[in-house]
Amino acid sequence: MSGRVASRYAKSLLDLAQAQSVDGKVYDDMVAFGQLTSESADLRNLLNNPVVSGDDKLKVLDKVFAEAHDLTKGLVRLVVGKKRESELASIAGVFIQKYDELKGVTKVTVTSAIPLDGKSLDDVKRYLTGVVKQDDIQVENIVDSSVIGGMVIRFDDKLLDMSIAKELKEIRKQLIYN
Repeated sequence: MSGRVASRYAKSLLDLAQAQSVDGKVYDDMVAFGQLTSESADLRNLLNNPVVSGDDKLKVLDKVFAEAHDLTKGLVRLVVGKKRESELASIAGVFIQKYDELKGVTKVTVTSAIPLDGKSLDDVKRYLTGVVKQDDIQVENIVDSSVIGGMVIRFDDKLLDMSIAKELKEIRKQLIYN
């Protein structure tokens, strides 16, 4: 149920933002809020706390969105008024996803054992341009030593595991089951 709620609010916000030609500004607001909610357990707890009144939550959110566009502030007031403030982070996430789809942006996460340099990330982008059929690819590099070597690439709902750890698991399976 909550996924549908977030999707409806996000789609409506995107439609309004496009109609007013402020979709880029609202996108920035949603990105900032998404980062803030992922980093702040206190904010998440506040939004999910049924004991705290909507007015008190709105006071905090007014400060959080002080620099936000009026359309973003209006959405926050509407959502809190409908007692759906616990959905705000989901709304922000869905908005970002829909905006990226609209603009033809594909976000890719590349997990590697060591940080990748600019040339390696450019090589990954070039490779993925043919795979995802998109020109605008944003790559985020996550370092995880358990990969051992190679890389794991995630985009949309796909996973390309080209890691040494995967190969070792496959060899282990073959040795055990043969």
